[in-house]
Amino acid sequence: MMLQRTDETTACLAEHAARGPRYTSYPPATQFGPIAADRVRQELARIGRASEPVSLYVHVPFCKSLCAYCGCNVIPTRDENRGVAYVDQLATEMTLLSGQLFTAKIVEIALGGGSPNFLEPKTLRTLMAAIDRYFSVSPDARKSIELDPRRTTTAQIEALGELRFNSISLGVQDFAAEVQDAIRRHQSVTQTKWLVERCRAAGMKDINVDIVYGLPRQTEGSFTDTLDAVIDLAPERIALFGYAHLPDKLPHQRLVERAGRVLDGFERASLLLLGIEKLTGAGYIHLGLDHFAKPGSPLAKAAEEHRMGRTFQGYVEHRADNIIGLGTSAISSTPRMFWQNHSILTEWEAAIDARQLPVRRGFVLDRDDRVRRALIEELMCEGEIDLAALGRRYDVDAEKYFETELRDLESLGGLAAHDAATHRITTTPMGKLLVRNVCMVFDRYFRESVERPQFSSTI
Repeated sequence: MMLQRTDETTACLAEHAARGPRYTSYPPATQFGPIAADRVRQELARIGRASEPVSLYVHVPFCKSLCAYCGCNVIPTRDENRGVAYVDQLATEMTLLSGQLFTAKIVEIALGGGSPNFLEPKTLRTLMAAIDRYFSVSPDARKSIELDPRRTTTAQIEALGELRFNSISLGVQDFAAEVQDAIRRHQSVTQTKWLVERCRAAGMKDINVDIVYGLPRQTEGSFTDTLDAVIDLAPERIALFGYAHLPDKLPHQRLVERAGRVLDGFERASLLLLGIEKLTGAGYIHLGLDHFAKPGSPLAKAAEEHRMGRTFQGYVEHRADNIIGLGTSAISSTPRMFWQNHSILTEWEAAIDARQLPVRRGFVLDRDDRVRRALIEELMCEGEIDLAALGRRYDVDAEKYFETELRDLESLGGLAAHDAATHRITTTPMGKLLVRNVCMVFDRYFRESVERPQFSSTI
C-alpha cells in the first residue's frame, strides 16, 4: 500500500520528521572511539583463518570541484598527479592487509569518493592491478564505481569495460538550472544520457542514479522534470536522498544558504511523496527508505530473496558479512566490530609511510549491540521483523528483552505496531518512510544520550 499524496498526508509526514541516524551502521559512526590497531589485526586474522568472503571498499577522496551541498569526505583539486601518488600509497596499505586476508575471497570491489573517475585510465588500471596482486579476487566479483558525469571520459569508460566493472552509480541530484546554480554543480541531461549509453555499451548492466530532494529553489514542477528525465534514462536503480543540511559540521554548505532558502519540512515531504508517486508509477519498486529498483534488477531480486543489506553505501545486495575499507576515511565493518581510517589525508599518509594500519577510531560490538544491530537492519531492509526468530538467533526472549521499547512504539503515532500473537513488529506505510524514527526507539545510544550529535532529518 502506497501513501496518497495529499496535503493531509504531507503535513503528517512533515510533523513526524525528526533528526536521527541514517542507520547505515549500528551503532552509528558517531559512537566510534579510540581503538587499538592490534585489535583490528586480530579481526583481520580471524577473517583470514576462517576464509570468510570479503567486500573491498576503496575511497578516492579527490574531486575537481566541491559542490556546495556535498556531505562526503572530499578533497577538491585539479592536480591529477595527486591521484597517482594516492594509488601508490593505497598499494602500500594493501600490503599491510593482504597478509592477514590471503585466504579470504574478495567477492566485491567498490570504488567510492569523492570522484573515483578523478583517476586517469592508467592510474585506475594500476589500482585494480594492485588489488589483483595483493588479494584473491573471485572471478565473478561484483565491481562497482561512482562516476561524476561531468568529468568522465570515453577512455575511462573503455578502461572500466576492460576491467570488467559491471555496476556504476551516477550523481544527478537535480537537472533544474536554478537548483544547479544554488548547489554549484552544473550537469546537463545530455551529458548524463551520453554516459549511461556509453557505460551500457561497455557492458555495465547495473546502473544507479542519485537524486536529491530538499535543495534550495526546488519546486514540484522542476522536480517533476528531473524525475521524468531520470526515468527516461531507465537506470536499474534510483536513490532518492533527502538533502542533509549540516552547515555547522560542513561549513561549505553555508554557500547553499546564500543561494536560497533551504526547504522546510512540509516542502521536503511534498517532494518525497512526489518522487515516490512518479517512480512507482513508472514501474520501479520502492524497496526501502530511499531506494527504488526495476523489477528483475539485481537489487530487486536481492530484496525479493531477502538478501538486501544496509551498509555505508546504502541498500546493497548482500555479498559478504565483512567489508574492508581502503583509503582515507574508509570504514570497515564485520559482524564483530567497525573501524575507520584517518579522515585527514596527511594523517593517513603518515601512518602508511610508517607501515602502520591507518586506523583512527572504531567500535567493538557487545552482545546487546549485535542483537540491536540485527533488529535495526531488518527493520531498515524489510520494514518488519519476527521477534521470535530474532530471539532464537540470539538465545533471548526478544519481547521481554525489548519490553520498554515495544511500549514506546505506541508513542510514535502509528508508525509501527507490535502484534503479540505473531511476535512481529510491522511498519505502516507512513512508518516505512519514517523507518529511521522507528529504529531510533531501539537504538540504545540514541535513547541514553544527553547531548546528541547533529543528525540529518528523517525525511
